[in-house]
Amino acid sequence: QNKNITNLSWFKLKTVSRYFFEIKNIEDLDNIQEILKFSKKEKLQILFLWSGTNILFAFDIFYWIIIKNSLKWFKIKWNILELWSWELISVVSNKLLKDFKNDCFISWIWLPWTVGGAVVWNAGSFGLEVKDVFVGAKILEVDKNQILEVDKDFMKFEYRNSILKNNNKYFLISAKFNIKSRQNDFSLDQIIQKRKDQPSGFTCGSFFKNPIWNFAWKLIEEVSLKWKKIWWAFVSDKHSNFIMSDWKATYKDILNLVKLIKKEVFKKFWIKL
Repeated sequence: QNKNITNLSWFKLKTVSRYFFEIKNIEDLDNIQEILKFSKKEKLQILFLWSGTNILFAFDIFYWIIIKNSLKWFKIKWNILELWSWELISVVSNKLLKDFKNDCFISWIWLPWTVGGAVVWNAGSFGLEVKDVFVGAKILEVDKNQILEVDKDFMKFEYRNSILKNNNKYFLISAKFNIKSRQNDFSLDQIIQKRKDQPSGFTCGSFFKNPIWNFAWKLIEEVSLKWKKIWWAFVSDKHSNFIMSDWKATYKDILNLVKLIKKEVFKKFWIKL
C-alpha cells in the first residue's frame, strides 16, 4: 500500500499508488484472482503497468490498483523468438545482432519498450511495426483465470493499437516473433545517429500520434509552439513532438501544455491530435 511510483513513469512526476503488486515470476500470476476480488469489492479499477515509457500519471495519488509486470526470459528456436512480456526490446535487439548476427530488429535498437508495451501499442520505428513480425502470444484471461494461446488475427493490430490496449480483460504473458532476416530501410549507423539526435530527459518520447498524411511534429512547429514552455513543462527544441519535464514539473503543467497544442493545431488545421 501507498507505493511511491515516481520512477515507474519516464516523466518522473511525484506520484503514489494506493495499492501496488509486482509480478516477479510466473507463479505470481496466481495472485491476480485475489486482487481482482479485492478490486470488485472496493470498486477499484486495475492498471497493468510495464516500463512506463508511455505513461503520464496525472494524479498526486493514484487510487486504482497497479499491477507491475516484471516477467523476464526469452528463447530462440529456429526463426521464432519467444519472450516474456517485461523483456526489454533494446536488450534483445542488441543480443540478436551481436550474438546471432541477426539484423531483423535493428530498427528497434536503443528503444526503451518492453515486449508487453510494444505488443499492446503495436509499437513501430523506422518502418518496422510489431504486427510485421508478430506470430502469436500467451495471454491470461483475467476474469476466467485461464491462459490462452492466441494468433495475430486475435490481436486486431492497427496503427499504435491492438485488442489489448486499454483492456484489462487480458494480461500478456509472452509473445512470439518471426526473426527471419528482412529488408531494413535504414542502416545501423543511420538508426544510431537518429537516436542520438533525439531529445533525452524526462519524457515519454513522441507524444501525439501522427494524423493521416501528416506528422504531429510538423503541425506543432507550424503553429509556432516549438520551444513553448508552461511553467516547468516544455516542447523540445530538438523534436516538436517530444513534451519534456524537468524535475520541478507537475502533471498539470504537462496537461496544460498538451491542451494548448491540441487547441492551436485544431484552430489552424482542423486536425485533432
